[in-house]
This record gives sequence, C-alpha cells and structure tokens, in this order.
Amino acid sequence: MEKVLIWPEHYPLLLKGLIEQNGAFILDALEAWPACSTKIEDNVSTTVLPPIYYLVWLAPRDPFDECTFQHISDFDEQAHQYINAAREYFLNNEYTNEQISEFLLERLSQYADVNAQLALESPMSLAQLLFEQRYFSLLEQLLARGALLSSADIMLVWQEVDFRAKFSAFLPQCAADKDTVLDAAKAELVQGKDFFTLLQHLSTDDNLQHLLEQALLAHLQSEHAKQSLAMRFVEQGAKGSEYNEQGQSALMLAAEKGFVAVLEAILGDASMDAKDEQGNTALHYAVAADNSACLKLLLRAGANFHAKNNAGLSCYRYAVERNRKELVRLMEREFGIKELSPQGQYMRVAKVHVLHALVVMLLPLQLFFFFDESIEHKSELTIALTMFSMVAIFFAISLKRCALYPQLKHPFGLGVIRMGSVLSLVAQLGLLSVVALAFLSQLAG
Repeated sequence: MEKVLIWPEHYPLLLKGLIEQNGAFILDALEAWPACSTKIEDNVSTTVLPPIYYLVWLAPRDPFDECTFQHISDFDEQAHQYINAAREYFLNNEYTNEQISEFLLERLSQYADVNAQLALESPMSLAQLLFEQRYFSLLEQLLARGALLSSADIMLVWQEVDFRAKFSAFLPQCAADKDTVLDAAKAELVQGKDFFTLLQHLSTDDNLQHLLEQALLAHLQSEHAKQSLAMRFVEQGAKGSEYNEQGQSALMLAAEKGFVAVLEAILGDASMDAKDEQGNTALHYAVAADNSACLKLLLRAGANFHAKNNAGLSCYRYAVERNRKELVRLMEREFGIKELSPQGQYMRVAKVHVLHALVVMLLPLQLFFFFDESIEHKSELTIALTMFSMVAIFFAISLKRCALYPQLKHPFGLGVIRMGSVLSLVAQLGLLSVVALAFLSQLAG
C-alpha cells in the first residue's frame, strides 16, 4: 500500500508566523488546519498529521528520499521557495536542522497544546519520527514538557544506547501504558535482549531476578550468543542459578560456548556438578566443545571429574570416546586424571580378586602339606606359601587403592572372597607361628 503525507496549504503561513512571531498568522493557520486523519482509497493511504510533525520535517521530502511517506504539498512553488529560503537562513546562521525545529516548536507551544497534538492517533508517532531523524535533544525537551509515549515508542527509543541515561530520568512517568511496556520489555528480555535496566525503571517486581536468569539462559542458547551481552546480564545480577527445560544451566551453556569470562563470573553461585537430562555436567559440555580453557577453569574450581553421565562416562572417558586427545593429555598431565576403559576396569577388578582368591586357596593347600607325613620340608613350604600370600595380599590392596581402580559397587560374592583372603592369611600366619615354635624347640633341645 502506498502511503502519502499531505502538506496542508496552511503550513507556509504557520511557518511564516512562527519565524516572524506573528500571532495572527499562527492562529489563522492553526484554525484552518485540516482534521488529522488517514483515508484509504484505491490502495493508497492519505494522511494529514498535526502541525508539530511538519515542523520536525521542516520541508516536504523529495520523491526519491527514503522515508515512511511520499510527501505531497498543497501549496504553490512560491511557498516552496519561502520554506527553503527560511531554512537556508537558519542553516547559514549555524543552526542545525534539529535546532530549527526546537526553535519553531518553542514558539508554537505559546499558541497550541503540544501534548494534545502528541496524543492524537496517527500512522507514525512523533517519537518514531524524532528517532528516525536522530533528534534526541528535541525528544528530551518534549519529555520534559510531560509528553507521554506509547509502549512501541519506549521500546524503540530504548534501543538508542547513548540516549538511555537521559531517557531513564523520564521513566516511568512518560509511559502512557506502563503495564503494556512491562509485558513487551519482559518478552524481549527473555529472548536475550538487553531490556533488564528498562524493567528496573518500570517495576519493583521480585520476579525480575527470575526473568534475568531466564534471559541469560535464552541468550546462551542462541546460535548468535555473544559473551559481551551475556556478561551484561551477569553484571546486572544474573547468577546462573536456574535451568531450562532440558536441565541445562548457564554454566553448562557457557562452557559449551567457550565463554570463559561468564564461567569465571558465575562459578561461585552456580552448581558446577549439576546434570542435565543426559546426565552431563559442565565438564562434559567443555569436553564436547573441545575447550581446554573452560575445562581447566572448572577443574581448578573443584568440579567433580568422577561424575558420570547417563552413558556411564566421566569427563575423562567422554573425552576418550570423542577422541579429544589434547583434553585427555591435559587431564592426565596437569590434574593427574586417568580412567580405564570398561574392559580395563573389568580386568583390574579381576586381577584384584584373583589374587585374593589365590590367598584363600593357599590355606587348604598349606594344611594338606602340613599334615601329609610323606612330604618333607614342611617348614620351608609353609614359609614360602605364607610369604607368597602376604605378597599377593599386598599387591591386591595396592591395585584396589590405585586411582585407576573403578569406584563401582561389587557383587556380594567378591566381598566374601576379600574377607576370606584376610582370614586365610591370618590362619597361614598362625600356622607359620607353629612351625617357627617347633623350629625353635628343636634348636633349644
């Protein structure tokens, strides 16, 4: 649809009156000004706006200028020449376009209610026009006069970061509908956009912290997440204490993105050992991202590297499975972390309990040798077998206490074998004592 803006034939008279301070011209122009309205005919929208809008544009735009409306005037060429000459006069006297509009609006306010013109419904709000023209000084003056802005206007103006400090001084008083602005700002915040400060100016709701946490999560989930914006949420008070529907925390997502600064900032508040739906911790996320800096930071902060995901993989085994060779070497070299494969774990458990089983079996063997009169050198055999049992027990205990020994719950039967080996060794030591006493008695006789 083509949008057309009509410049009323009374505009040159209004401009002349404002420049020359001729009240009669001003009042005549205002009285004859057509009703502000928008008409649609044959797919063409024709609009007439309040005088204040035209004083911001100053002159009709050329047909090829990029703007919201196509500008069409109802006055003759002589009026165009006067408008352009007046504008050139101000520019030659070191006025900017914005200062010309400020000057004219100041004089208009002596004859008409500016706020009443602002309140009229129109396809384009004055705040939107001033934003497009970059007339923020003029916008500040209108706000100081008590102008009210719609929700859309406030959301638009808030995007101008350099104007926020001045704009904040007029919040929430300048909001025509504060609840609508709150809803819009909350929606933008949860999408990861920087609207928390606006919410702070508009509300004292305790739910703001929850919204800030959700905003941090939403931003970190985005494919286009930036560490600088994530840090802005953290600086505003986000602690990374909440989780999304997949059980992911800000800590996990920051590790996945490689945002070291965010990790450092929230480590003290967020749980390092929390798990998502797949059982993965922040360490698993750092491994998946192949990010050594995040992995180092988490390990140095005391993250539990023994924690296993739903597949039974610790961060070390996860790195091995994903062929993250550099991370594997890092964990082994700098943190002394090393774990066996499932087959290796099975073999380690088997070795320990085979040694215990041998010790158990040596007791009946010793008793057989001890009481069989046909066997000579009973004492030597008892000493040798007992020493073998002691060495076997020593190696079994050493293997079990090693960091590589799997921290698994063993079957009850294996526990019986371990207890049996201890009892067997005690009995063998008792038998060795009998042999030693007999030997000493022979020496004494």
